[in-house]
Amino acid sequence: MRDTLLFIFFVVAVFVGVGEWRGWYVGVPGSTPVFVYQKDHRAVTEVRTVTRSDMPISVSGRVRRGTVTLTITYERPVSFQSGGGALPERDVFEQVYRAGQTIAFDEVVAEGRGIYRVKMTYVDASGTFRFRFPRASEL
Repeated sequence: MRDTLLFIFFVVAVFVGVGEWRGWYVGVPGSTPVFVYQKDHRAVTEVRTVTRSDMPISVSGRVRRGTVTLTITYERPVSFQSGGGALPERDVFEQVYRAGQTIAFDEVVAEGRGIYRVKMTYVDASGTFRFRFPRASEL
């Protein structure tokens, strides 16, 4: 029992030490909640739609420290089947959230078939964030 408690104490000390020194970014957007602790980081999640012309996107969480910038972009690639030309990547939505604010983005972005990117830029940020996108079979 004593060895187990020492091991747990050691793991907690390492977790806190690394968190204070480098920060933490743990999680996979769209699959698991994302935990950020005192970290500067930029995460980009790319979702490509093929059969639908809109994209329901949901991002939620509370900024405990620092700032978080949520940016959603859209890009239309070249289509050989329809002969449609490419459109460059452009911002559809952008907002900066500061410490104490809650992110509650739940919108359907309807720009057409193409590539939607959800970019989260964390600056000395802490918080837990959840992302929801349609399943691959719905795209």
